[in-house]
Amino acid sequence: MISSSLLIMIITLNRKIPVVMARTWWSPGILWACGVKLKVDGAAHVNDKDSYVFVSNHLSYLDIAVLFRAVPVNLYFVAKQELKKVPFLGWYMMGTGMIFVDRSNRERAIESLKKAGQLIKGGKNVLMFPEGTRSRNGEVGIFKKGPFLLASQAGVHVVPVAINGSEKVWKAGRFAIKPHKVDVHIGLPVKHDGKTDINTFIGKAREQVIELKAMPAEA
Repeated sequence: MISSSLLIMIITLNRKIPVVMARTWWSPGILWACGVKLKVDGAAHVNDKDSYVFVSNHLSYLDIAVLFRAVPVNLYFVAKQELKKVPFLGWYMMGTGMIFVDRSNRERAIESLKKAGQLIKGGKNVLMFPEGTRSRNGEVGIFKKGPFLLASQAGVHVVPVAINGSEKVWKAGRFAIKPHKVDVHIGLPVKHDGKTDINTFIGKAREQVIELKAMPAEA
């Protein structure tokens, strides 16, 4: 599927088409193949005329496909540099203009966030995993400042998102796939007022993700 989208991008010279294909074709195909029954609530909180920074907990490699399908707008990821080395997925992310962060180099990481800010100001939606890595125990970890500073500087809302169950399908450190239900809860957009301490803003967003994660899925 990724190969097809990359081929179409080369033929059309249009980077946006593969992103649309990821949401409408690639992601549904992956989830179907993995036996995922996806339930989403809160999608109405997202206005396709606005730009957002989506922040989500992170449980599994499958989370990228889950969020492409669950969030009702095209997404651009800010991801760790190591994903460039993943066959097909890394090629796709580079080809479509996703942003990679070199976490071992502070200056390069800051430059990457500036590029993400340019994406947002250009009308695109960025998704980040503020924990920085997948949770090993299912709990929501400490959030890093990057996504929230980015949203504050770009003047856009942060949308908290919670995923439940993706780790049951594809657990961290394992390659076995097990069909399972995955729930996604999309919270209300929140914006930094420019006055409140950034750590307080981060704490409120993290609390909302924890609350959303504890919610039952819609029937």
